[in-house]
Amino acid sequence: MSTKPANIKDVAHEAKCSIATVSCVLNDRGRIGKATQKRVREACKKLNYFPSAAGRNLRSRKTESIGILFYPSCAHIFRNVFYAEIMEGLEEELTLANQNLLLAGYDISTQQEELPKFIREGNVDGVILMGGCPEEFKQKLSEVNLPFLLLDTDISGVSVDSVTSDGFRAMIDMVSYLHKQGHKHMLMLRHAFDNYNEISRCMGFEAETRRLGLETEVLKVKTNDQATQEIITRINGNDPVTAICTVNDDMAADIMNKLLAVGINVPEQISITGFDDTEFSKKTHPPLTTIRIDRKQMGVEGAKTILRRIGDPNAPLRKLVIPSELITRDSVKQL
Repeated sequence: MSTKPANIKDVAHEAKCSIATVSCVLNDRGRIGKATQKRVREACKKLNYFPSAAGRNLRSRKTESIGILFYPSCAHIFRNVFYAEIMEGLEEELTLANQNLLLAGYDISTQQEELPKFIREGNVDGVILMGGCPEEFKQKLSEVNLPFLLLDTDISGVSVDSVTSDGFRAMIDMVSYLHKQGHKHMLMLRHAFDNYNEISRCMGFEAETRRLGLETEVLKVKTNDQATQEIITRINGNDPVTAICTVNDDMAADIMNKLLAVGINVPEQISITGFDDTEFSKKTHPPLTTIRIDRKQMGVEGAKTILRRIGDPNAPLRKLVIPSELITRDSVKQL
């Protein structure tokens, strides 16, 4: 990251226009031709310039606000118990620090601008990106000269603060438990899109099944209907699968319901496990064996981490991993 961020004069020079023209383009004022607007925006992109938001200017005028981004829409937070509980911890800790929260969704596939408006215009002191998101967007945010945190996700090879759960270790514990229950042919299901947490959990599954000398299979599925059909096929094979690991409780619960609808009993015919230990995991039929994560604590630690970075931009990198706990219920059968 450059120690001397570009300024508006640099942009004007690169775009071959006046400072006033650059200002008008960036603030959507005046009647500026499309060709000139394009040159200005391309110059900003090339120089990594963001009006009012680049580190030194922003830190000289605190906004007492922190932006929280959720991909692709913040509406998912309110439909997802997991993230709602993380938000609870974030809100409590940031409120104690007299910080406001700006919550926004951002889908890079549909937005014309490469970064959200509150970042471009310098309306926040720091940014938290929460949950799964395309790697290129994480990379783009990490390049902005602004305190930045990845919460419940991470990115390899980039020096950015993060607070995540230990999905790798958790799935080692899960596979070990299933093996002790007599299961030797396991299948792990994940979604077809790339996601840091799902990749980490699958890596833990593969590592432990290999260590135990078991057959390893991780299957990407586009829908839970597809997952259900794959399970049915494998139950009826010559070497039937006896246990299914999923990447979260939502997937596990939906698949259990779909299997029940076609007359397949859990756990008598197939054992199933989840991940997250959301509230409804206790209410599935049967109650779900899963991995518990202290989601509120994740939010609290996320708030502490971004506040630390805002207070000291040169603080050492923090990669905090929230421990997990195996929760055994009735969705796994002992063979």
